[in-house]
Amino acid sequence: MKNIFALLLVSLPLSSYAITWKVIGACSETPLYQGTATADLSKSVGANTIQIFDANKVQYYGVEEGISSVNDSPVGLDAVEVVSDTLMRAYGWCYSVNGKVPLAMPHKVSFTSQNDELVWFYGYSTNKNNQWLDMCVPGTNIKPDQFCKK
Repeated sequence: MKNIFALLLVSLPLSSYAITWKVIGACSETPLYQGTATADLSKSVGANTIQIFDANKVQYYGVEEGISSVNDSPVGLDAVEVVSDTLMRAYGWCYSVNGKVPLAMPHKVSFTSQNDELVWFYGYSTNKNNQWLDMCVPGTNIKPDQFCKK
């Protein structure tokens, strides 16, 4: 009986001691960067992001409060897609923790465990008739021509 118990203990998955992270652009679900990292749970998602990006040589511009560009992605007016006279999309880097997009900037959010998943993605918000309709929709949903040369 002891042998069966020992075998069961060995076969159980070991606890994870590192968050998983990904960076996804506007044109493909294939991550531009990905990995695992031990998060400092006493620091914010933003602070952990900077540490992770620096350690993994992710090409970015940003601070704990937010990421403005990865791999020289467009910013400012270059990150606006004019669809029509009444419809536009503004693009930028958004993040999710465990599949949920927080309503706070990354320096105001913390991980809860080393089992968390962090995803940074190039997303958009839609403005129609001067009304904002959504926020942080993944760009991969539409793969915009101006960023995704087909």
